[in-house]
Amino acid sequence: MTTTVSPARSRTGSRSVSSHLTGTGAMVRLALRRDRIKLTIWLVAITALVPRFYYAAVTSVVPTTEALAEASQMIRVSFMRVLGGPLFGDVTTRSYFLAAYWVEFLLAAAIMNMMLITRHTRTEEQTGRAELIRAAVVGRHAQLTGALIVALISNAALAVLTTAATISIGFPVGSALLFGASLAAAGLVFAGVTAVTAQVTEHPRGANGLAGVVLIAVWLLRGAGAMQSQEGGPLFWLSPIGWSQQTRVLAEERWWPLGLSVLLAGLLVVCAYSLASRRDLGASLVAPRPGRASAPSWLRSPFALALRLQQAAIVGWGAAFLAIGFVLGAMTGGMANTDLPIFSGADFGRAWLSLMVFTGSLYTGVFAVLSVIRLRAEEVRGRIGPVLAGPTGRSTWFWSSLLVTALAVVVLPAVYGAALGIGAAVSTGDPGLAGEVIRASLLRTPEVLVLLAVPAALLGLAPRAMNVSWAVVVYSGFMQILGSYMQVPGWLVNTSVLSHLPWHPLGAFAPVATVVLTALAAALMILGLYGLRRRDLASG
Repeated sequence: MTTTVSPARSRTGSRSVSSHLTGTGAMVRLALRRDRIKLTIWLVAITALVPRFYYAAVTSVVPTTEALAEASQMIRVSFMRVLGGPLFGDVTTRSYFLAAYWVEFLLAAAIMNMMLITRHTRTEEQTGRAELIRAAVVGRHAQLTGALIVALISNAALAVLTTAATISIGFPVGSALLFGASLAAAGLVFAGVTAVTAQVTEHPRGANGLAGVVLIAVWLLRGAGAMQSQEGGPLFWLSPIGWSQQTRVLAEERWWPLGLSVLLAGLLVVCAYSLASRRDLGASLVAPRPGRASAPSWLRSPFALALRLQQAAIVGWGAAFLAIGFVLGAMTGGMANTDLPIFSGADFGRAWLSLMVFTGSLYTGVFAVLSVIRLRAEEVRGRIGPVLAGPTGRSTWFWSSLLVTALAVVVLPAVYGAALGIGAAVSTGDPGLAGEVIRASLLRTPEVLVLLAVPAALLGLAPRAMNVSWAVVVYSGFMQILGSYMQVPGWLVNTSVLSHLPWHPLGAFAPVATVVLTALAAALMILGLYGLRRRDLASG
């Protein structure tokens, strides 16, 4: 007698969702353990900047009632509202703090979440760790769910910490809670955005790049809406960043705009799960474009290979610099006749451009560090082994890669300076500003070369410590921008890489500092090559 047993389909179907989430708790614990230092740094840094920025505004920008009134008028200028604002309610030091710096905290919360989600989803797949984890009793969506839960925990912690920080500077408890919740809501939206982009592209850099494009787009939409009206026009409501600001902290406070952020974050998460179910592990929804059957002749050199590998990043950064530089430059005309205490009676238009040129060099330093860290990633993933197995030596590979990055840190500031200068020239009617701003941007190249050389030295001498490069960038920028506000001793400010070339007045040239910084960059790169030639690959 033959007996046929039918599978219990309904029972299997009822277990399908839960089986996809098997091991989520373990993924959350693993992510929290791995990110205990990085998340702590992010949370502490964002929280600490609340009283720091407020102190800087009160002591340097609006120390008197007259200065506060003048600064508030400047914030109400349409181009300034693109960068900060709008200014809601009565003019006080706290409402000015929100108008000037709220957007920066929202952007920081978004970037923190973008990097967190990518690190625990697409990066895990590209490195092969996700495959090892999925070989255990771990469901299909456990890693994505774990990353989203960690993002939720991180944003809740950010809300609590920033609430306490804003209470410390005199905000009412209810207003402080609303401010902290606005940052968490923006963070959750971009956790959802990155969860989607991590399914679309094959590489972490592509996922972060797409999420970054979305972030720039919603920032520009918010800025365009701010130009439409003093309190934000229709375009303002198309931006999640605008929704957080429309809570109107300290003026007609309302919580309901944050519901839009929560709703959008939920929809994005549902979309991310749906897309994740339609692709294989390690694959992407948008398949990489197949290369040519044979390489062109110009791609035969190590330099051409390095250029090809960095081409997309350089083009992407250049496009971002063009857009952001023009917008920032276009704000110059609205400030040219403003006199604020922070610049001690100087021409505020040129002072503004000087600060923006410095900011551009800082961002170029970020690009340089990312480029060198990519070399370490290529080494760890075993991709340089085939390159070095041929006639190409370590020295050639090292110098070719650094040369491409060095050329990029000259071209990118020039592009940024051109966009910044053209925007300034259009808004002020002074065509000479364009060449002046380009020159000022190029004069800051030596300090960016030092920021490039630091990770290059660590790549050879201490590859496991390459994240120290980020500490150098953050420390240098913090000391140069906020050191004077915090009354830091001059000798300590001078330990910053970015403190030796004058950033104001615009276009000042310091020949001694230029030579010393260039020599220091060259020495650090040589040390990096020395270490690279004497250690085993991927053994650091």
